[in-house]
Amino acid sequence: MILYATLALSVLAAAALVVRYDMYDREPPALLALAMGLGAGAMAAAGLLEEWTLGGQRITGEAGIAAVAAVEEESLKLLVVGVIALLFRRTFNDPMDGIIYGSMSGAGMALEESLHVLGASQAQGSLPPVELVRLCGHLVMGGISGFPLGLARLRHPAWPGALAGCVLCATGLHFGWDWIALTAPASGQLSPGQAALGVALMLAGLCLYGTLVALSSRWSHDLFAPWRPARLWGWPFRP
Repeated sequence: MILYATLALSVLAAAALVVRYDMYDREPPALLALAMGLGAGAMAAAGLLEEWTLGGQRITGEAGIAAVAAVEEESLKLLVVGVIALLFRRTFNDPMDGIIYGSMSGAGMALEESLHVLGASQAQGSLPPVELVRLCGHLVMGGISGFPLGLARLRHPAWPGALAGCVLCATGLHFGWDWIALTAPASGQLSPGQAALGVALMLAGLCLYGTLVALSSRWSHDLFAPWRPARLWGWPFRP
């Protein structure tokens, strides 16, 4: 019970950190929850889709498995954001919205995957650190994938190129993480090369995510509140 409560609190804390960036046109909490719920449902669907793809194509190698998971899961994250953008056009009107809803979709996917993994392993006790990495990874990759849809909603001319680049980056990051997980020894002790790759992927993902957040925040400020001092950090750093 404590394990799952800790997981739920971690997801809520991560979601609260993402919402801090939404400074100028706040999103409805119900819609944020919907994005997370759709993300969880998308991950459940991804599991079935991946089984079908791997079985149908007879893919058994680590690289092939990692590629299938990366492509299909990142595509589903993008689909969740796209559905919200189409169904809630009046609300999805901020350059930041692609990142916000993409991050929430990723958090929902991480929650579903963690629940599946922890349930299958009958894990007990405290939350394993790998689950926090999973949460942060899906959240960051979802935000990167969703970013271009915020531009598309505002008809920014750069959105097609941004879409191709961001989806490619998110899929590449996802592939790298899954490949490390699939090739890691049973003991969990990574080789120096695997550890270095993991650190590089983490830093690259966070730097790209942070850059996109900063760009979106500036555009959002110019669109909704150009008369106010620009700021990026919200609660708990600012009231």
